[in-house]
Amino acid sequence: MKTIICGAGEVGYSIADKLSKENFEVTVIDESKSRLSKVSEHLDVKTINGVPSLPSVLQKAGANDCEIIIAVTKSDEVNMITCQISHSLFNIPKKIARIRQQDYLKGEWQNLYTKNNLPIDHIISPEQEVAKAFHRRLISPGTIDMVELSEKRLKLIGFNCDKKCNLLGLNVRQLSEKFPKYLANILFIFRKDKKFVVNSSTIIEPDDLIYMVVETDHLSNVLREFGHEELQANKVVIIGGGNIGFALAQFIENSNTSISTELIEADKNRAEYLASHLEGVNITHGDGLENQILEEVNISEAGFCISVTEDDEVNILSSLLAKRAGANQIMTLINNSSYSSLLTNIGVDNTIDPKFITISKILEKVRGGIILSDYSIGEGFGEVIEAEILSNSPLCNKNLKEINLPKGIRVGSIFRDDKIIIPNSQTIFQENDDIVFFAETNCIKKLEKLLSTIESYA
Repeated sequence: MKTIICGAGEVGYSIADKLSKENFEVTVIDESKSRLSKVSEHLDVKTINGVPSLPSVLQKAGANDCEIIIAVTKSDEVNMITCQISHSLFNIPKKIARIRQQDYLKGEWQNLYTKNNLPIDHIISPEQEVAKAFHRRLISPGTIDMVELSEKRLKLIGFNCDKKCNLLGLNVRQLSEKFPKYLANILFIFRKDKKFVVNSSTIIEPDDLIYMVVETDHLSNVLREFGHEELQANKVVIIGGGNIGFALAQFIENSNTSISTELIEADKNRAEYLASHLEGVNITHGDGLENQILEEVNISEAGFCISVTEDDEVNILSSLLAKRAGANQIMTLINNSSYSSLLTNIGVDNTIDPKFITISKILEKVRGGIILSDYSIGEGFGEVIEAEILSNSPLCNKNLKEINLPKGIRVGSIFRDDKIIIPNSQTIFQENDDIVFFAETNCIKKLEKLLSTIESYA
């Protein structure tokens, strides 16, 4: 599939890397020769130096017979114009744009993004997606990661298995036998420097980071069995009132929880704006790195402190200060991936990298069709993919034994007739089943073939 990616920053580079490995024919456009040099040196893709929104540059990149264009430059306006020109001059079927400026995304302007106005098929707002990710973790005590799947009837969760867990030493089969009533299935484990898909004989060990799917109604019970009985926080302190902090405060404000929210913002004008737009949030003008400000918001009473300024160093330091001052849990926004592996060793409980969330949402839109959702895991380790089974798919009317899936693919659950099913080797896939898979990166192409029709598979 011929795809043009506009922008060779970290997001553009990562998408080009993933799609090229899945045999997409990828061309990357960027104004920076140095960024393109890095792309050419490491990836099997074509590169074009130039302004992505110029018709001549798009034509040179192969826009005349392109199927997907992904605009992820640093400029919202360039991304939007690129999609417009891709539609008007080249009739590219699928147009995806990253847009950061929240004013473009307000509800009253939604009619702007139509075929007759500004034809963008899918808009990705990193700030909104990151705020949603923080909020999901906030309302799922005990988890370090949570995604809703299968019409919110299923949760993908990640949680740490500490040394006090009573289930240590049991394997996956024994867990299923011990808790037959729970609709839950372990997909993969991070163990120190190793990441691997589990099988029935995989044994649970101390400090494992376990990822599983679990039926929503069974979530708290399953976490309790693994030793997580954390209660939902009564108070949250947010440090940083930019787009992410503002959106997160809105999500908390509009949720059905009784969480008390404090927001610290260093810029006076921004603090005044926040105060006038957030009714149920207490706004404090000040520096999250100052102990006096942390004391003013009673940080010691906070169940969570969430640092989301635009500066990684400020986020890390303010998180550590908040932890030392008594905040129970801290979550930190990190843009520089090289920091992530260091932070758990110094006391940061949970980090979110906007890049990976943005990539997940873009991949979800690229694949589209029978792919209902797509979530990237572990810096390129693999993806959790929710997909619908077609009547003419190689999977339809077969069980797992007949399919003989690669070891790098694991089936998590089936959503059928408004019920969650945890499959075994005899479970037969049916037409219109909503299936959650995990696939290691090198197995994604194989999974996509299995999800396609028999004609395209042949």
